Amino acid sequence: MITFETLGDMLLRRYVVDFIAQMQQLSAPIYSQLRENTRFVPSGDGAYFPIRIAGNEQGGGWRSTDDNQLPTAGNELIKQARVRPKKYYHVVTFSGLSEAVSQRGGEDAFANSISDALSQAVKRTGANFENNFLRSDGTGRLTLVNGTQTADTVIEVDDARPFRQGQMVEFLNTSTGLRSDGPVRVMSRDVSAATITVSSAVTLVDNDGVYIYGEQSGAAAPVETTALGLPAIVSATGTIYNISRTTYPVLQSKVISVTSQALDESLLRRLRKRLLTESDMASTDGYVFVSNWDQYDRYTEIALPFRRFNDNRLELGAQQELTTFEGKPWLISWAADPAVVYMLNLGAIERGVVRPLSVDERVNMAWVPGQDAFTTALKYYGENVARLINQTAKITGLSTPTY
Repeated sequence: MITFETLGDMLLRRYVVDFIAQMQQLSAPIYSQLRENTRFVPSGDGAYFPIRIAGNEQGGGWRSTDDNQLPTAGNELIKQARVRPKKYYHVVTFSGLSEAVSQRGGEDAFANSISDALSQAVKRTGANFENNFLRSDGTGRLTLVNGTQTADTVIEVDDARPFRQGQMVEFLNTSTGLRSDGPVRVMSRDVSAATITVSSAVTLVDNDGVYIYGEQSGAAAPVETTALGLPAIVSATGTIYNISRTTYPVLQSKVISVTSQALDESLLRRLRKRLLTESDMASTDGYVFVSNWDQYDRYTEIALPFRRFNDNRLELGAQQELTTFEGKPWLISWAADPAVVYMLNLGAIERGVVRPLSVDERVNMAWVPGQDAFTTALKYYGENVARLINQTAKITGLSTPTY
């Protein structure tokens, strides 16, 4: 008969880091491609890593005579940036163990259900990481409320894609962080109508933020709680890692802002040209495009009729596949913002991992007091490290095709 201790040992041996990493790739197609920074080692007050904050990207400068004097202005300035790794927890609670082990053969079925449940938990965590990387400004805000809502259960939002059934969410003022309403449970979502249905009526004002319940205090201005995502990294204004982008322009991304304009090849070439010219890069090797399926489908509508006659790699049948633009991979994810297309050097952003997502061997499984139930905790400590921010770019404000 299986015991609590042997069940816990089984889970520890089965859910090792490699297994979890493979499972996450199923639900994090883009985030899983980031290179892991093995030098991301925390000290007592955070993790340090070098970041270029100023410099002549062309290199040094010629001098007329060799006077043995160093230039008064440094050609490059490297700063030790500090970040504190963010913590992610995923807790799964199981009940009915004593009933299972009291029945012949029941413990094996129960163990199988635990294995299946943790597999799903790992994939859901991967989906959460993917959504966070492609959507998060660091505060964990999922989207904004669209318009005033008075005692409604069907809430209009800017985009319903980030939501999943069963999520517990709350609505906060994005400036003050004060709770407008909630917490409530997401019962369903409608992507085409941009609405979510919640478990009880809420009253909200336009542009209230929607957050996962518990990630913010609800009593103070929103703070960074999640690993930084592309919206926080790929920007031309504000700060990153508490360093001003205005003071150090090398920390500015290239941004093309349009107003409800349809994606076309000229916009993509403008984005590529800005990176080549303003970043003084010799080539765009290693760069990729990132978008939602909506913008990718729009691009294929533009490109395919012409490329069918110019690209021998494409077939003329009903099944068409085009995952590059000018030879650059085009990465597609369900979680990406449908109104944004990114272009970035995949090597410019790394995953700084202190603790990979894994079952916590110290607490492994803990009984719920007074119940025939126990919990299993998955933990992750890390941060997304942007090393070469000026090698990132985006087009914002694109019109979104009908879902």
